[in-house]
Amino acid sequence: MFGYVRPHKAELLMKEFTRFRATYCGLCKQISQRYGQIPRISVSYDLTFLALLLLSLSPVDAQAELESCVLNPLKKKPVLKDHKALEFSADMSVLLFWLKAKDDAGDEKKIRGTLISAALSRSGHKAKKLHPELSEKIVVLMQELSLAEKGEPSVVPADIFGSILSEIFAAALTEVLSGLTPEFIAALTDSGRSLGRWAYLMDAIDDFELDTHNNEWNPFTGLTLEQAREQANSLLIEEEIKLDRTFALLPYERDGSIIYNVIVLGLPSVRQTVMQGQKPGKL
Repeated sequence: MFGYVRPHKAELLMKEFTRFRATYCGLCKQISQRYGQIPRISVSYDLTFLALLLLSLSPVDAQAELESCVLNPLKKKPVLKDHKALEFSADMSVLLFWLKAKDDAGDEKKIRGTLISAALSRSGHKAKKLHPELSEKIVVLMQELSLAEKGEPSVVPADIFGSILSEIFAAALTEVLSGLTPEFIAALTDSGRSLGRWAYLMDAIDDFELDTHNNEWNPFTGLTLEQAREQANSLLIEEEIKLDRTFALLPYERDGSIIYNVIVLGLPSVRQTVMQGQKPGKL
């Protein structure tokens, strides 16, 4: 994924940021437990948000324990564990990262894509076997996405990536949660589509200058930087409004304030940062 779906740290309470980090670390460790050390490179804020969203809607919370990390073995931090939300999000992290690397291997990022896809081949095939029906849908959509990115500049690829996240959200609701009404399931599935469109468009405008310099495909190719930012900003705000309407109505069991922060404050904050020509950086 892209790493743009994140909270606005300045407006988080300390306990809320600790909870988000515990989810992030829990996802990272879940990837390690299921796939090994190398696939941990696939951990992202985007899939952390999916895990947190599933946890917020689940009747049962994940267990929290103090654990050390291979990157900081001397300091223990809260880590969430033992929950289907983390398992599912770990599988999707590896699957999407692997499929993206495979696509890069046949595109302009051949060396990097080939190395990563080879390193994650075993893990990627395992994730694919764990979710065969969903994986097949994602593979087909990734092929459509790759083809669309070879055509004329347009926002059609954003729609396709939105469909990928929509399928993932729909599968998550079936595999991880139970008891949601059809109305909420439909709303969450549509939200996956909007979040996918938002993430794709954000990545596109963030990479616009670099893609233009390297003569690479971008949905905003042919526009000036100012025109591209104006068009992207309008499209991104449209998706943010849709997401705000849906997430405000969900039946949260916990963490509703963190979800609110990500959707209402985090997404606009990232958008404004990128529109100013800056990178969001790490939390």
